[in-house]
Amino acid sequence: MFENKKDNQAVIKLPSGLRDILPPETEERNIIKEIIRKEFRLWGYGEVITPVMEYTKNISIGIGKNWKDRLINFFDVDGSPLSLRSDMTVPIARLTGMRIKKKHLPVRFYYFADSYRQPVTQKGARRVYNQAGLELIGASRDLEADVEVLTILIRILERLNLKGFKIGLGNVEFIEGLCDWFRLDENEREYVKKKVITKNLVTLEEFLGRKDKEKAEIFIKLIQPEGKIEKIDGLVSMIKEQRVLKSFNYIKNIYNVLREFNYNRYLVTDFSIIRDFEYYTGLLFEVYCPDVTGVIGSGGRYDGLIKKFGMDVRGTGFALDIDLVHKAVGKPDNRKNIKILLKKRLPGSEEDIAGLIEVARKLQEKDVIVELCFEDKPDLESFAVAKKCELIAEIEPDFKNLTVRDLMQNTERKEDINNFLKEISDGK
Repeated sequence: MFENKKDNQAVIKLPSGLRDILPPETEERNIIKEIIRKEFRLWGYGEVITPVMEYTKNISIGIGKNWKDRLINFFDVDGSPLSLRSDMTVPIARLTGMRIKKKHLPVRFYYFADSYRQPVTQKGARRVYNQAGLELIGASRDLEADVEVLTILIRILERLNLKGFKIGLGNVEFIEGLCDWFRLDENEREYVKKKVITKNLVTLEEFLGRKDKEKAEIFIKLIQPEGKIEKIDGLVSMIKEQRVLKSFNYIKNIYNVLREFNYNRYLVTDFSIIRDFEYYTGLLFEVYCPDVTGVIGSGGRYDGLIKKFGMDVRGTGFALDIDLVHKAVGKPDNRKNIKILLKKRLPGSEEDIAGLIEVARKLQEKDVIVELCFEDKPDLESFAVAKKCELIAEIEPDFKNLTVRDLMQNTERKEDINNFLKEISDGK
């Protein structure tokens, strides 16, 4: 009979792992995305958009048993299990298998998309991962494709002016080869990989040392990041396992090609890289930045994944975490359009409002960003600075003149509106 007022009140908070993004941060992130998008397009990649949800059976392919608990699941109206995508590589593999014909290969796709993951350990961990990435699918030569992908990644990071970044290069087959070297069974391999992922090298060395102390020392040295590939070369020469030699030589070939462009200064070998997703088959890489905790980008080769969707072709690609890239880059400032706070000096009639909008429209035709101000602000300059405006333009009641305050130069002048519009057009 009586309403419970508490039940009617809104819950003034968000679910754990989600957040709002306000205009200033959105603008900064959009600048970052445009830099990334431009580089993608310069290399002939085309944008794809896939559904945010798919059948759980499809989303689960290749992600591995440890990832099943991280899917966000629900049911369709007919009872079919659905999941939000947890990354973009699997949906693009599905798209390729369903929609692309072999005669169109290779294909180059890029995307900007959110992926969704259920946190399983840390309370408050993110559930939404805003990503930008690309996939090169169906190229006939692996080395050339991987070099192209890494080159694009490096060029993006350079253009973002990311300080001190490094790209760790690893290989799925390298760790497997080291396990072959020790003649480990399946359970022992899983144990070793877990210790490598958690960086528990002391326990790992003790475990391997019980099998062969000298080999254990070499193993530990090999899986630690190293900027000089020659040091790794010397250690690898002591191992006769073909998987180790072949996977290391592949990394060395990539390193040598990228050295031609002086990109090797960004590279380190890091054979401790083991990705959570099981679809990776060869090259692995991760991007690190000294100012950010966590991996800001990652990628690699996934040659068996697309076959699960009907077409046996090879693939390689990477994804950048926009949240972490934004944190690493800080506040990019390459906005070419000036921004003006435009207001009428005295409030007036509806005709005055139309006149104000007409001036704004003329400025916008010249690619000027205009924010209208209808309010009387006691501190207009502080308000304009907070809105990231370079100029304040106050129009006189006659709509023939205005007062322009340049917040960058700290100057003020009166102008004829037509002269002002001409100066803006001339870039003054």
